[in-house]
Amino acid sequence: MKLKVVRIATDVIMFLVLILVIVTPYLLESRFGTLSRQQMFLGMNAGTWHQRLGWVLTGLMVLHLLLNYKWVLATTKNFFKVTKAGWAHYIVMLLLIAFMAASIISGAIWGSQGRYATNTVRMVHTLTSWAAVWVVGTHIGVHLMRFVAFFEPMTPKKQNG
Repeated sequence: MKLKVVRIATDVIMFLVLILVIVTPYLLESRFGTLSRQQMFLGMNAGTWHQRLGWVLTGLMVLHLLLNYKWVLATTKNFFKVTKAGWAHYIVMLLLIAFMAASIISGAIWGSQGRYATNTVRMVHTLTSWAAVWVVGTHIGVHLMRFVAFFEPMTPKKQNG
């Protein structure tokens, strides 16, 4: 299997898992009238779903970085020589890693402390998670044309006539 296909598949799966991580606290809570935190869905409550999907997302992010390590190394090595667009991509990547790391660490602390977690831990997790979502949107936007170009050869060509 081509590396490019693995990258695209990882990115699509990672995006879908991100959406699930975002919506599980809201879909499975009584605010929307579906399930309360204590009720189970496929054997897990909302908090457990959110935590498990968060760990899956973390693993996919590590895989994503490993699959794109050449770009990371080249950009880091030539940081002051790259174009403004490359520099902007790198800054977006650093912000994304920082926000995601803070979100993962604070989420792990919150998960280990459960309902006894401090408001500071909850606030840090919530703020860094939503900041990461905004930066993910920027990251996807930066790479969207490359993603679309991947699928372009698969679309049928229009015939003139």
